Amino acid sequence: MTASGRDVPAEVARTREALTTLLARLDPDAAARAAAPPPPARPTVVLAGAPARGRRELLAALLGLDEVTVGHATHDDLGVPLLEELDLVVPARGPDPGSWPVDGATAALVLADAAAPLGAEELDALARAAGRVDTVVFALTRTEAHRGWRTVLEADRALVAEHVPRLTGAPWFPVSAELARRAGTATPEAAEALRRRSGLAALQRELHRLVARRRRMLAEANALRLLAAGLDGVAARAEATRSALRAPADGVGDLARRRDELLAARAALRRDHHTRWRADLAAARVAAADDLAARVRALGTAMRGRIDDADRPGLAAMPRELAGEVETLAAAVVEGLGTRLRALVAATLADLVPAGELPSLRVADLGATDVAGSGLVPPPRTRPAEDRLLVVAGASGGLGLSRLALLPLLAVPIAPVALGAALVPVSVGLGLGAAGWVARARRLAADRAHLRQWTAEALAEVRGDLDRVLADALITTEREVTLALDAALEHRARDLDDALAAAERAVRHAGADRTAADRVAAHTATEAREGRDRAETLLRRLAALRDRVDVPEPHPRIEPAT
Repeated sequence: MTASGRDVPAEVARTREALTTLLARLDPDAAARAAAPPPPARPTVVLAGAPARGRRELLAALLGLDEVTVGHATHDDLGVPLLEELDLVVPARGPDPGSWPVDGATAALVLADAAAPLGAEELDALARAAGRVDTVVFALTRTEAHRGWRTVLEADRALVAEHVPRLTGAPWFPVSAELARRAGTATPEAAEALRRRSGLAALQRELHRLVARRRRMLAEANALRLLAAGLDGVAARAEATRSALRAPADGVGDLARRRDELLAARAALRRDHHTRWRADLAAARVAAADDLAARVRALGTAMRGRIDDADRPGLAAMPRELAGEVETLAAAVVEGLGTRLRALVAATLADLVPAGELPSLRVADLGATDVAGSGLVPPPRTRPAEDRLLVVAGASGGLGLSRLALLPLLAVPIAPVALGAALVPVSVGLGLGAAGWVARARRLAADRAHLRQWTAEALAEVRGDLDRVLADALITTEREVTLALDAALEHRARDLDDALAAAERAVRHAGADRTAADRVAAHTATEAREGRDRAETLLRRLAALRDRVDVPEPHPRIEPAT
């Protein structure tokens, strides 16, 4: 390490002490929030990200294991080479879904999904996490399932650069835990190709390079990052106070009215949006149920008409036709619900979230197309005994009818006995033919009645299944949009709170010397910005020193567990 590098620890200690004193003098509450937690005993990387990003799957893949059941992976527990010099942690979700638990971690590995770019909630959570941990690495997961992951990666880079500028140059790694899992059961040649395509080796090397043997350096960087974020918040609040003091006003009355307006907006913010959202969602639920009922009724009417007109081959094909019709109906119902819900979400969050960051609704993934399954194939119908009895009855009846029909011939005085004997087969044939025709007609009518009854029962079951699908979609949408709405409202509430605090301070200073109050706020903002810039400068030096020092990597590649 160079002489300048050896001077860095002492400079970091002096800077931390000076900035802690400065923040405590400017804003004691912010100083309490910026207090750094004690560093972990070993370098620790926390896997962070939105729900359903596959944190445990990626953890298992990084360790070369099929499954990981612990949330804190250590070398003592698992004996994996990567864990010899760092720990990997999958923390439990906190009470606030918009915050990622990164406090106390040495570095953060943030997971993004290759299916779609980062959303507004993820970017907000990332910005808050970046204010508490300095070293951040990104992993774009599930690349094997999405061919357009490169486009998503570029969009994610641009979004991060826009919302958290200091992370513009942070490393990104496209990875696939699924390909790594398949490598465990493939041939040696295929396994090597799958591991290479998974991208995990590069991520393992980067985590080891950035974090291993740097616990103290990165802990100091995290402490400075907390102080920089706290001072930046002080500067922003001071500038808001100056804006309120410089706002054109006709005295105390205008400032008081502005304060009252902000108070009213703050009180009505959550109530109005949630009330409108619940009412609109209830209306969407009723409309979806009505649409489903109308479509099922129309399909039932059409099927009954086709059954009445169908012959025997047509009746045999009817179950397959109904299965296809039901699949089309299910797709139309789900698509209609998705369109209705997307319009509802856009209307609900239009004034809170930009259009490109609205929550995505995957309604079609809820299993609606599975409704047209094996349950729509009717059970084989056994031929009733009365059909067979009808043949015998028709034969005897046909014999009697034939004798009546041939009675005038028997009256001819030319060998009536011989003629009667000759006419018996004719009468029996006529009887059997009549019996067979009646039996076929009865069987066709019975099959039609059976199929009509089965169709009604099948459509009732389909409607019940689709009711469940719609209910699941509505519940999922309500949960996702409510979380997004709460996060957006919380963000808006913080903005209103800052504006309200600034208005309160302006009201207090309205009767005093506003110029003096503005001077004090300007001095506070200047001091806070200078302290923040001092911390940022030292953080850049630490980052350069971190990247310049090479750490031996005893295990460059993690072999999968056998």
